[in-house]
Amino acid sequence: MLNAAIIGYGGIAQAAHVPAYKKLEEMGKARLVAACDVNPEQFEKKLEINLGAAGEGPAGLRTYTDLEKMLASEELDLIDVCLPTDLHAKYAIDMLNRGYHVQSEKPMARTYEDCARMVDAASKAKGRLMIGQCLRFGGEYLFLKDAIDNGTYGKPVSAVFRRQSAPPLWASENWFMDFARSGGCLLDMHVHDIDIARFLFGEPDSVSCVAVDLYSGSDVAHSRLIYDKLAVLAVGDWSQQGTKFAADYRVGFEKATVICEAGAVTVYPREGEAYKPEISGDNMYFKEIEYLIDTAVSGAQNDRNPPESAAATIRLCEALQKSANDKGAIVRL
Repeated sequence: MLNAAIIGYGGIAQAAHVPAYKKLEEMGKARLVAACDVNPEQFEKKLEINLGAAGEGPAGLRTYTDLEKMLASEELDLIDVCLPTDLHAKYAIDMLNRGYHVQSEKPMARTYEDCARMVDAASKAKGRLMIGQCLRFGGEYLFLKDAIDNGTYGKPVSAVFRRQSAPPLWASENWFMDFARSGGCLLDMHVHDIDIARFLFGEPDSVSCVAVDLYSGSDVAHSRLIYDKLAVLAVGDWSQQGTKFAADYRVGFEKATVICEAGAVTVYPREGEAYKPEISGDNMYFKEIEYLIDTAVSGAQNDRNPPESAAATIRLCEALQKSANDKGAIVRL
């Protein structure tokens, strides 16, 4: 069983990563033994984010406000980086250089240049690096991937992805609302749907994005990914104060339309009755960390979510931001 520690005990760590480690410990795969945050109050708060409220940490979790003290005091195999985006590269590279496996939250880094540095460090490291592009492990998205790869409903012809919420104001120092640190909704939340579009359909030929600044910069992002004979639109918006988080998709194929609403998938064949396929209900945050552990322990190739692919998603997001800065101009890739 691997010993893991979290750096940055904020909302995503408490609401998503801690429950994942509880299940991994029950399976005998990994145990969360420690957490580090410069603000000791984080260990007393029960933060609520767009994914829901935080649960209780594991019994006996040791907490630190000094990273070096934690590393010196604990026998660790895996470091889970849940820090603000602008700190991802610094700490992921440092932990890789020290020989740990590293799980780092999305987006991979604030800039593609930093992503490239992370990829380089991972190529030389003893440990594995994986970025938390969790949709690649969600059953409702893997269903689409399987349908595309196997031609179940013919070729895809259109896709719309939507991800909307109130602004994330729960973070320490309100860092999400600092564009220099977070990249706004486009880089932080919209990145999920940009990444899954690449995972499903490959690289677009060109892109276009219209963005609106209300709080942080690029708080609303409507993006077109332009392919040959495939129309893809992604909507990201964290400006909707007072609303609940919502994410869904509609993908049209030659022989059917697949719709996901509130996590439930329905297939509407062009001929025949609609039906609900069987979808894995495993939590995607649990599945992504389990995948890193399984590939790290076995030495198997990470062919679902390699860091090179996560870096390419950030490069695509930078192209979208470039388009947004030019009022939606088409950017060829």
